[in-house]
Amino acid sequence: MATVKSTDLAHQEAGKMMSLITNQLPGLIQQLNSHGQTLSDPNQWDGPLAQRFRGEVWPQARGDLDKMRASLEHLQQQVQKILTNISQAGGA
Repeated sequence: MATVKSTDLAHQEAGKMMSLITNQLPGLIQQLNSHGQTLSDPNQWDGPLAQRFRGEVWPQARGDLDKMRASLEHLQQQVQKILTNISQAGGA
């Protein structure tokens, strides 16, 4: 059986990561989506740069935000495994 080392600091840092992933980042991603949607509305902003934003910039950014959300879900699962591992090792 492999030896597992875990410190209180490791547990604290994993907990902080989990807090950011579950409490702060989803809200920030949602805010970015909301702002992007508003800027994509020609009733709110129009002109050549606005059209470029709507047609090129925002669709790419929205896709990137969706990928980020999926990556965060995966990271959340991995951090939960870390916290479980640390707890089982007696580091918390």
